[in-house]
Amino acid sequence: MIRKAIPADAKAIAQVHISSWQEAYLDLMPAEYLSSLQATLAQREASWTRSIESGESNVWVAEQDRQIVGWISVGASRDEDADQEHVGEVMAIYVLAECWHTGVGLALWKAGQQYLVEQGYQRLTLWVLAANERAIRFYRRAGCVEETGSERSLQRGGTALVEVRYRLCLRPL
Repeated sequence: MIRKAIPADAKAIAQVHISSWQEAYLDLMPAEYLSSLQATLAQREASWTRSIESGESNVWVAEQDRQIVGWISVGASRDEDADQEHVGEVMAIYVLAECWHTGVGLALWKAGQQYLVEQGYQRLTLWVLAANERAIRFYRRAGCVEETGSERSLQRGGTALVEVRYRLCLRPL
């Protein structure tokens, strides 16, 4: 079941975030860094609680057997070069590894995309690690295309990483 997140979901959202990173980025980031993420659970929970309560984040969760197994966060694009009025963003989408390839991610994707369309956005963008082949396959199957020349660098756990931006037309511009 997909539903809008409530503040009481914050701890589960934070745990899915951490667990998903630990699985999805196993070959992309140092193991020490990934294992240290569990220590950030309380801080992440507090941040998600504030964000959901304030309406700053538009988050949907996927539940199976009353457990949150994934989530998506969407809203106006945060990119400086984006037309904030017409470009929405998928800030993040994470699903527990045991639920990959089960349709959970696609159901969350559709919920987030529907919300952006309802808000009047004409295009969505998202950032993904260039080396995250599994996620890139998912976004490409959803119709997203890479924006040539959109690379940006970041550091996580002392490792230099590259992200690329993908986009999807939601309706004619």
